[in-house]
Amino acid sequence: MKVVSLVPKERFETYEVKLPEYWDFHFLKTQEADAIIAACQGADCLLVPGAGAMIDAHILNQIPSIQFIQSAATGFNCIDISTAAKLGIPVANLPGTNMNAVAEYTVAVMITLQRQVITADCAVKEGCYEKQRNTMLKKGIKEFGGSKLGLLGLGAIGRQVAKIANVLGASVSYYDVFRQPSEIETELNVKFCALDELLADSDIVSLHLPLTPETRNIIGRHELSLMPEESLFINVSRGELVDQAALAALLESGQLGGAAIDTFSPEPPGKDHPLLTLSPAAKERLILSPHTAGTTAGAFRKMLEAVLDNCASVARGELPQHIVNGIKKQRV
Repeated sequence: MKVVSLVPKERFETYEVKLPEYWDFHFLKTQEADAIIAACQGADCLLVPGAGAMIDAHILNQIPSIQFIQSAATGFNCIDISTAAKLGIPVANLPGTNMNAVAEYTVAVMITLQRQVITADCAVKEGCYEKQRNTMLKKGIKEFGGSKLGLLGLGAIGRQVAKIANVLGASVSYYDVFRQPSEIETELNVKFCALDELLADSDIVSLHLPLTPETRNIIGRHELSLMPEESLFINVSRGELVDQAALAALLESGQLGGAAIDTFSPEPPGKDHPLLTLSPAAKERLILSPHTAGTTAGAFRKMLEAVLDNCASVARGELPQHIVNGIKKQRV
């Protein structure tokens, strides 16, 4: 079987995931459309990272031998799944493989923001121990237990965050495009709310939605303005879910108590990105990371192993797991 991979070979080597010796792997160091099309001639599978080159209609219509496209992540927004469906190409993602890693990061940054860890660290290192301590004690230090957490999205990652939050004593509400069955809500001890209600009544709002036409720009200036003063905003999903300029403005105004952002639009962000040009005071209440919430060594190993398992299924003439574009049979 011939496999074209936009996921670097070094990633398999770093995380000690062995490639099948009897498969023909072609690792592309470029993500230009013409190079992808040329490499895919006669190939069976195409592996793409969760973020990167767009596998669009132009590419899809010129790779007739490809039987399967695998996103090596939970997200699949860099693949035109509707065109792939029209062409009979199954597209799969990897839901849940990095849910522990993302959930750990999510709760960690919530607590970091609430406890003002970064601000306190910088102040103490600058010799302002007493001043910072007095400021924090005067204002009051919040704790995660007893907080009202609002989750946008209750997929595998959202559920894992809810479980951790319950253990730590937070109350959890959620909004999703598709409401979960009542037994799931009871099991997770979560309450379903309309979006506006959730935003207005949460101390912390955390995004765990895929990027789809229905969720793109789901959080704009109006939605952010509904959040209470001093509330926290977390995005570990996709940058395109959120109006970046509106988020920056709410941080700058002081209405939001803080934010933690792991995903941007565009990605990587340019030097003039709204979240990178904030005042020093606003930056103190903002945690940024380079789309690494779910990329621990353990999570990467699980994802890459699942990628190869799905490719093996296709090699056996079977359908891969976790198809996201509704294809029910192999491409002919």
